[in-house]
Amino acid sequence: YFRIIPELLTQEIEFKSGAIDSYGVQPHQVARYKQDTSYQTFSSSGFGYSYIGYNNRNPLFADKHVRRALGMAINVDAIITYLLYGEGEQITGPYPRQTEWYNSAIKPLSYDPEGAQRLLEEVGWQRNNDGWLEKDGQLFEFNLITNNGNLIRSNIMTIAQDAWKTIGVNCNTQVFEWAVFLKDFINTYNFDAVVLGWSMGIDPDLFQIWHSSQTGKRQLNFVGYENSEVDRLILRIRREYNKEKQVKMTRRLHQIIARDQ
Repeated sequence: YFRIIPELLTQEIEFKSGAIDSYGVQPHQVARYKQDTSYQTFSSSGFGYSYIGYNNRNPLFADKHVRRALGMAINVDAIITYLLYGEGEQITGPYPRQTEWYNSAIKPLSYDPEGAQRLLEEVGWQRNNDGWLEKDGQLFEFNLITNNGNLIRSNIMTIAQDAWKTIGVNCNTQVFEWAVFLKDFINTYNFDAVVLGWSMGIDPDLFQIWHSSQTGKRQLNFVGYENSEVDRLILRIRREYNKEKQVKMTRRLHQIIARDQ
């Protein structure tokens, strides 16, 4: 039998009472189970990742240096420690870390708010009298959205908002019901930035998510990422049967996406 139990605490209570046999345990619940000698705990890397996606069609995010600065302003280690209770790790590219496609040589962005501020200044953003970044009369202001029912995503959104405020970026946040979120914003790419996640497999083919031909409405490259070398690599990877050559190309693909943020 499959039961729908929306409330996270109710799921845990029903599991502990024996009323259900399994459920999707949240990180903060894992921490409680580890302290309960009635249970054994096992942890391994999953195939999913959470991310902040910037709409590349928006001139605000067109420069990869801006995207890099926004990433440098966020303390990802704090997210892993306080939101995921250690049940997570920082990654740098779209492949699962435990696969051979993942490029372990790529280092994560360092948490460096001051460096982020300098990088934004280099591309023309300066603080105005109110403390907000401004360029050619335009404020650095945008909306960050996510779907309801996911506490981790909504908390990531709040952490990002606070982090960006410290470097002079004015970020407004909104949470929408899932169907509305998809229909009115994601499928029509009517957004500035989103907090979402992907659950990946072990196949190295990233065509649907990262190829520039997939940036239309109701397609999966809804952030509008376009890179001609990435396009070529994606097509070559899905046609290549020599694994060593595939690995070399996937790691190059990983490197470019990490560089472009």
